Amino acid sequence: MIKHLFTIIWNQRKRNIWILTELMLISVCLWYVIDYMSVLSTIVRTPLGFDIADTYRVDIKERTPESDGYIDPETKETTTGADLLTIMERIRQYPSVEEVSMSIGSQPYASTGYTSQVYYSRLFYKDTVGVTMQRYKVTPSFFRVFRIERESGNGPALADALDVHSIILSANGAEELLPGESATGKSLQIGKDGYFKEVKALCIPIRWTEYEKSRPCYYSLLSEDEIAGELGSGDLENMELCIRIRPDAAARFSEDFRRDMGAQLSVGNLYLMDVRSSSLIREAIVSPVGSDIRMRLNLLVFLSINIFLGISGTFWFRTQHRWGEMGLRVALGSTRHGLRALLIGEGLVMLALAMLPAVVISFNLGIAELVNLNWSDFTAVRFLTGIALTGLLMALMIISGILYPAWRAVRMKPAEALRYE
Repeated sequence: MIKHLFTIIWNQRKRNIWILTELMLISVCLWYVIDYMSVLSTIVRTPLGFDIADTYRVDIKERTPESDGYIDPETKETTTGADLLTIMERIRQYPSVEEVSMSIGSQPYASTGYTSQVYYSRLFYKDTVGVTMQRYKVTPSFFRVFRIERESGNGPALADALDVHSIILSANGAEELLPGESATGKSLQIGKDGYFKEVKALCIPIRWTEYEKSRPCYYSLLSEDEIAGELGSGDLENMELCIRIRPDAAARFSEDFRRDMGAQLSVGNLYLMDVRSSSLIREAIVSPVGSDIRMRLNLLVFLSINIFLGISGTFWFRTQHRWGEMGLRVALGSTRHGLRALLIGEGLVMLALAMLPAVVISFNLGIAELVNLNWSDFTAVRFLTGIALTGLLMALMIISGILYPAWRAVRMKPAEALRYE
């Protein structure tokens, strides 16, 4: 049967070469569409690793020398960092607030640019193996504000595990640096000639936006002594003062907080600038990306419809113009079922021949990083899944283009069909 199909394809090679070329090019295009949509579907269903519901960011600014109420640093008795700690404690006493944290380059959605990712990254070493990890410097309460959990197992909460001599490592970072080993309790070298820190616990993988894959990261302590003693005026813009409030206080929290705390949070040269919901910060980051994705999806859906119509139409037209041949086969004794199987088998063999170069081209597109790598790494599973779905959909398109004209042809009387020969 297979040998007979190859003989038919070879005998009609002048006509089939164009169909094979079309199948090859369309298979590559369809693979790209399927790869994009499947990776997008996976990434939006992957947990973020944190919870921003009922969380806010409090923006604190510093008065300039031209401002009313400005205190000259030479006469000022407290540091900027000490004033910030005072503000943090006063916010903690506010009735609607559950928890307060301070961090540097760590708040979800707030530090997602390439520059900040590079600036706040560190290279970890295990023997001669180096792995780049994102650094998040936080106070222990940060884990309670954003409800970041341990990866697994029993042990102290993350907020209780973090101290000045230790770090908290993400589970995917531990797997990349120490594959097959337990990282908890081990000392890891940060920087080629740097210091060592003990891994106190593992946290779940973190994705800092819905449209980014989880990257290896670690958390180090931002202590009160460091804030009070080392924080200067130039560092204030990098500080993230975040709070979690009671769910029943969310309705008018921003307005009430500004009214009640505006005067109390005026400490030294610092004052309350604004309080923003994390959902607003998220919207500012995610909305442009979401709009771009929706536009791409519309184009890909349009392309998919055209692919379906093109492939089905090609084989519909091809089958319909072979009624004479099919009538002759019926006259020579071919059964209707056998004739349909022959036509479908011929189409599937042509697809298999076209898929061979399409697989090579698609693989090279992935290796050349011409697919989306922000959502997922280009792995064998990702590639093979896309190829399998591409082959399945192409086969369904070919079968749909053959079935109806073949059904009509085999129902014709041989004498009538022979008129088309």
